Amino acid sequence: MKRIVPSIIFLTLPIIIFPMGKVLGKMMAEVGCKSTEEKLVYDCMITLRHSKTGKKIPKAVFKVSADMPSMAGAHNVKPVMAHSIGMDKYNVRLNLEMYGEWVLKMDFTKPKRDRIVKKMIFGEKGHEMSHDHDKNHKHKKERMPMKHDNRTSD
Repeated sequence: MKRIVPSIIFLTLPIIIFPMGKVLGKMMAEVGCKSTEEKLVYDCMITLRHSKTGKKIPKAVFKVSADMPSMAGAHNVKPVMAHSIGMDKYNVRLNLEMYGEWVLKMDFTKPKRDRIVKKMIFGEKGHEMSHDHDKNHKHKKERMPMKHDNRTSD
């Protein structure tokens, strides 16, 4: 009898734990950054929601870091703690090293351990474009002239 009770607990524990991951679901983040008075310093507003239900994610705890993928290891920003400013909104100030494409990494400790990665392009007026492939986005339908042997063709 003493061996049966721990065995039952051990066997039923995965049934209790594994559905919790499905209940919590995946998180999605919308990120918008604006330049500040300081060159290469951006105030970023992050909105967190559950990807399936769209419900707000309050009381999240996470840090945001940034890397420049075109110059791996050469340009990066140490993790900065995000601050809650409302139910699902968080603020972080990033001090980048140069303009261009950056990958933001949001590493969560609460409500669960997770990582969200966003690729963004930063310019003088803030982030100019986000490469979010989890949302519908439109491409310009303009043709760029091609040059061959100093000639331009359409």
